[in-house]
Amino acid sequence: MRPSILGLAASALSGAVAVLYLVLIVRGLVGVSGDAGRVAIVALILVAQSLVAAAGAVRHSVPLLALAAILLLATGVLGLFSIGLPLLFAASLAVVAAVREWAPPSPTR
Repeated sequence: MRPSILGLAASALSGAVAVLYLVLIVRGLVGVSGDAGRVAIVALILVAQSLVAAAGAVRHSVPLLALAAILLLATGVLGLFSIGLPLLFAASLAVVAAVREWAPPSPTR
């Protein structure tokens, strides 16, 4: 069976946001009001949710895709004024992927 394209797209988008976040922080293009520990935790969460979405897409796991959607939605809302919008879009991709995996297969699929 092929991996879920929408789940992989959600994973790729959240992974790209994680890389962009780290590049902007390291280059000093974005001011950070806090210590390096906070930046590391946010980066770890971004990478973890990307890996969860990828695992759900490859294994066709509804719980993993749903977990990825919840994590992406939470971080998207928390980071709405910075990195949140692409994360919310990735969350919507993960939700659609989970619903498609949950639905019984149609005869045309």
